[in-house]
Amino acid sequence: MKPLDFYDLGVQLAAAAETETQYRTAISRIYYGLHHESCCRYFRTMPAGAPLPRRRRHTELADRFIGMGDYGPIRIGRLLSNLRMMRAEADYQLDLPLRYRNRRHSPEQLPRRCLFVAEELLRVLDDFSPGAAADGCRCLAL
Repeated sequence: MKPLDFYDLGVQLAAAAETETQYRTAISRIYYGLHHESCCRYFRTMPAGAPLPRRRRHTELADRFIGMGDYGPIRIGRLLSNLRMMRAEADYQLDLPLRYRNRRHSPEQLPRRCLFVAEELLRVLDDFSPGAAADGCRCLAL
């Protein structure tokens, strides 16, 4: 499947959500779609890159982008980290309110913030490596 299929589902869920569970699930799908998309674009640009360690693949991917040292990749790494924080809050923090960057968010507010960050990440990814990842792209992991 294409990584952006997860993202598209998350966007649809966020738009149609009526329950807290749907809002939280939208955040998770948006994050995972863009995590996989970022991974595919990283390895498309860096085909000789070492595989990502399975237990640290989420933080390692962001760290690799940041480690490139250029503004665009650094921005990608930071945006991925921000989305990962929102996803962790949505998936693991069952008490309300949800928190992101030391601010309180309702289940309806956090997906809007997530979409804003996601749209920025897609713009920066297109500058880094234009064109969506192909169907069945591989994100290498040990």
